Amino acid sequence: MNFSKKQYALIIAAVISFIIFSYFYLDRLIAEYFLANASTYESFGDFLSLFGESNWYFATAIIGFVIFKFIKKNELYAQRFLFLLYINIFSGLLSLILKNLFGRIRPWGLRNGGDEYGFLLFQNFDIGIVEKFKTHITTIVDATTTYTSFPSGHSTTLFTAAVYLMLLFPKHKILWLSLAILFVSGRIMASDHFLSDITAGALLGTLSTLYMYSKLKEKIR
Repeated sequence: MNFSKKQYALIIAAVISFIIFSYFYLDRLIAEYFLANASTYESFGDFLSLFGESNWYFATAIIGFVIFKFIKKNELYAQRFLFLLYINIFSGLLSLILKNLFGRIRPWGLRNGGDEYGFLLFQNFDIGIVEKFKTHITTIVDATTTYTSFPSGHSTTLFTAAVYLMLLFPKHKILWLSLAILFVSGRIMASDHFLSDITAGALLGTLSTLYMYSKLKEKIR
């Protein structure tokens, strides 16, 4: 995790490039495969997706903080659980904002031979900026779940948690990363997200956690 600013910039640029490449060349192919084989993969994907529910991490952070702040009275551990709470709130809010900004339809738009694909943000420029803005907001409000595919919130949460564990328990970083990748794959198997969605979520979760760590590291090390 100890990279120079230049190395971080190169890694971020490479991930963003992959997201763009995936959107144009991989997302539809992968999504159509799992949609066509939903009976085989969807249930397992839904199970894996449970590990990306943010409620688990919020509850763990709050309970852990209360225990070590008021019962066990260990300030270091209390701050570490508080850090877990902060990073989940921060990354979750960023994910929510980006989801509504981009307005990407989920793979559901490809079900039964459908051809709905893409981002609301990059559509309807022919109707004028004001009307486009109104259409964007109306569509999101009327079908919030359908048009909030990018980035994946579950992936954001999972990589927030994975990087958190990597920072505190670096000896097992391969395990944390492997688990995160396994669990986020469930979002594709369940046909709830595209590959680029979970990649963007992973990037967002990672950067959010590293940013918050840079601000709070003296309290949790």
